Amino acid sequence: MKRLTITIAVLAAAAVAPPAADASSRQLLIMQDDAQVRSAPGATLAEFADLGADVVKLNLYWDEVAPVGRRKPSGFDGSDPAGYAWGSYDSAVQAILAQGLQPYISLGGHGPRWATHGSGRAGTMNPSAKEFRLFAQAAGRHYADVQIWSIWNEPNLYSWLGPQRSKGTPLSPSIYRGLYLAGYNGLNDGGHRGDTILLGELMPRAGTSPRKVRPLEFLREMACLDRDYRQIRGSAAKKRGCRKVGRFPTSGIAYHPYTPPDGPHVPEGQDDAAIGQLSRLRSTIDALARRGKLPRRLPIWITEFGYQTKPPDPIQGAALKPAAAFMDESEWIAFRNSRVKTYSQYTLIDDLPRPGSGVLRWSSWQAGLRFSDGRKKPYVYDAFRLPVFVRTLSANRVEVFGVRRTLSSGTAQIESQAPGASYRSLGSAQVNQAGYFRRVFKVSGAARRRYRVTLDGISRVKLPVAR
Repeated sequence: MKRLTITIAVLAAAAVAPPAADASSRQLLIMQDDAQVRSAPGATLAEFADLGADVVKLNLYWDEVAPVGRRKPSGFDGSDPAGYAWGSYDSAVQAILAQGLQPYISLGGHGPRWATHGSGRAGTMNPSAKEFRLFAQAAGRHYADVQIWSIWNEPNLYSWLGPQRSKGTPLSPSIYRGLYLAGYNGLNDGGHRGDTILLGELMPRAGTSPRKVRPLEFLREMACLDRDYRQIRGSAAKKRGCRKVGRFPTSGIAYHPYTPPDGPHVPEGQDDAAIGQLSRLRSTIDALARRGKLPRRLPIWITEFGYQTKPPDPIQGAALKPAAAFMDESEWIAFRNSRVKTYSQYTLIDDLPRPGSGVLRWSSWQAGLRFSDGRKKPYVYDAFRLPVFVRTLSANRVEVFGVRRTLSSGTAQIESQAPGASYRSLGSAQVNQAGYFRRVFKVSGAARRRYRVTLDGISRVKLPVAR
């Protein structure tokens, strides 16, 4: 199993061309399946390790561990870990550490009733930043061995934070600004100064829904900047609580670049960005940095990702074979962006469908590598174990990219098959210390061939695409 302290290695020289100058030669892998990690940590974490995970993410829900009720209990000290019922979170964190993986806790998500205000979804409406700082301090003190954190989940979606808007004015970015800074300071108070603390955990699209805010708009609004990155002033600033908003202290942007079922090349609306539009996210955070709102060259952490599949989900899922191809290409896209620090898979096992029919029945999450009964998904599981992406660069040149995350050395064997012929060897590619390889080959009729890649006893057959 590769270690988190692995140094960045240069990819093996390509036969015709070197790796893209802007590519990241390694990415950490984050895996998340809260239900499985908390209920069956041994088997789940062993499989995570076998798939090459470096980091295991957990959502730590404030309302789940805090005292219940409409009113804050008399004498309750929110900064004292003893006042919370941590339950199976404790055993999960210890099991992650025992497996040699690194735990990553995302704080918040929903607050206790006594720390939220207003009508709407329970736990989401105007959470108290003051109380959240105390909770973050308590969590930091309790989980002293955790070194990676983020604040709140998908704050640009009404089911996690509200209100999102009032008469068209975005409010959730301002609410989140207070929560993030409170959580950051609380973690510092709890002994985690210098840890990795991530901002965002943003969902990738909102369209025109009043119950969401587009992610890039959310980031600008959080920093009190308009579409042209000018300071918001006057009555508009007052509505947003924009007072002396300076630079946000953060280690990176946590992001969930999910795509629609048709994959990474579906066009996204302005200020939305899925994995195919990571350059938009990068441009936005760099523009914020130039205006003193974020650190420069901030890393992008992909902290949730995956493709819902059909089966089981007939409404929002991609068919299994296309889903596997989307997974291959998505990892290639992330690899090519030097600012992407992590890749992610959420989850391992599909949720069970909910009672009811139609959209309601499939409103649970179906992006696991296994079906809910534990069976490996055809095509999908192998695409995650050995992602392979092949694209034509010209009529007679082809790029072959892949990764086997558990390897720190080894050689991928690459073959091609012309129509009506047998497979013939094209050559090999050395993996780097993170298991990645990329090589460009000269081959006649590149677009008409099939390509077979074999590494670590696993073989994948791919048709090339033009990108």
